[in-house]
Amino acid sequence: MYRNKARYDVAKLVPSDVKSVLEIGAGAGLNYVIYPKDAYKVAIEPENRTDTHTIDKVPGGFNEYHHVFYEQYTEDKKFDLVVMCDVLEHVNDPVDLINFCKKHLNPEGHILVSLPNFCCAENLLKIIITRDFRYFKPDEGEHALGVLDINHKTFWTKKSFVRFAKENGLEIEKIVGIRKQLKFMPGLLSHSSFIPFQYGFLTKLKK
Repeated sequence: MYRNKARYDVAKLVPSDVKSVLEIGAGAGLNYVIYPKDAYKVAIEPENRTDTHTIDKVPGGFNEYHHVFYEQYTEDKKFDLVVMCDVLEHVNDPVDLINFCKKHLNPEGHILVSLPNFCCAENLLKIIITRDFRYFKPDEGEHALGVLDINHKTFWTKKSFVRFAKENGLEIEKIVGIRKQLKFMPGLLSHSSFIPFQYGFLTKLKK
């Protein structure tokens, strides 16, 4: 749903002083615009895309593109920021992916994650009213609100990710609630369980 759009909704979570960025599931790489221009940017994207935003095409673009799954990335590099926008819910083993991120993180680095919110009001009301739990198929043109996508392996709420992060050695630094229609009072949205369609989380290694 978001892979070909720059994620300005999580831009405020990007630390301004990061010198290196690894983005997993980078798509076409449009997120280069939310990272510091002089940061060294590396993308992991399984699709062999031809529309990638690399530094030879745009100023501040990605320096490296690796068309592999994260398990196949073998470079021994560490980064100030590891980013996953709408990725964690698609993998079979979220713990394994988080461990991969930690392996490639500098000691004082950050992991930025965005996830769909299963508890958004529209999703819960639909389930309650229809008394049905039906997956949607975006690949066939159905609109899933980013929640009941048939390609999702796991479902998340703000509370469940905070718990998951804590159990896997991460500390939450910032949370932002995301709802495209409401671009005001993001701080208040961050504390709601039912309004945001998504949440963005900035985390760091627990000391």
